[in-house]
Amino acid sequence: MGEVATYDVAVSFAEEQRSAAEEAVNVWRQRGLTVLHGPDQTHEWWAHKEGGDLPDARVRFFLPFVSTLDDFTAAMLHAVKTGNEHVLPVLMGDVAVPADLVHPHVTYLRATEQWPDQITEALIARVEEAESAGWNRAPVAEVVTGARDLTPVATVPVTFSRYAEQDATIRYMGEQFAAALPGLDQRRFVGTVHLGDSKISVRIEHRGDIVYALDVQRGGIGGDETVNFLVGRHDAGSACSNGWARPVYDTQTGTPVLELRDFSVLGRGSGEPRKYRKEDLFAALWQRINAVIAATVQ
Repeated sequence: MGEVATYDVAVSFAEEQRSAAEEAVNVWRQRGLTVLHGPDQTHEWWAHKEGGDLPDARVRFFLPFVSTLDDFTAAMLHAVKTGNEHVLPVLMGDVAVPADLVHPHVTYLRATEQWPDQITEALIARVEEAESAGWNRAPVAEVVTGARDLTPVATVPVTFSRYAEQDATIRYMGEQFAAALPGLDQRRFVGTVHLGDSKISVRIEHRGDIVYALDVQRGGIGGDETVNFLVGRHDAGSACSNGWARPVYDTQTGTPVLELRDFSVLGRGSGEPRKYRKEDLFAALWQRINAVIAATVQ
């Protein structure tokens, strides 16, 4: 059995990063770093090779170039988050590490306009630091397969927008109220809804007296991305709130949801956050409205 090759770093890249990777590797080698790099060793290649088919080599760092998040790059970032000291991502362009994948004590390598000179200095410093600390090189096959085999971590899609979800929620609430209010007991109640760009006003009357009032507002307490609920009539510009919901992305279900803090809009009053789909939140609101007006007018 021959001696196992050792390297300072191994490189993985996406096809569109090929020229940038080759440029960086050439500079790193000129500066004295030993680099495991081949023209076919893309993310796709590293992601699908079995352990026995990966290079028989030991490295200080495995460097995946990350410009977008896919299963492979997310797995590498997850490995860093869980403490794998041999994975050192190189962040390209304006890509951001999702909050749930950030390791609080790791300074990630970031490509800049001074590519690859600035990142070369940072990488050399990391290698020298590892040498001084006595860190052993690790088999690159174990580093990569170990990261790949971690439980996949769900991330928030880059396309998720709190404001788009806020807009969709307000539009949905307006449509549902407009459809539901005519179904009130017409012998006892009259329901009207005013649909504005930033506010929905729901009023329910009995013989001309208002028995229930609800405003669903864009923004307010909790931030301008929230949906704010005001029960009763209030002066314009009032900072009151009976509950507010912030659009969030639920990584467990893979869907956008509303994280509601209910002070009294649903009658719970705890203020503890609870997640709802917009459909479920409207159903809870409608149930609460019916309970309130039934108790108000016997």
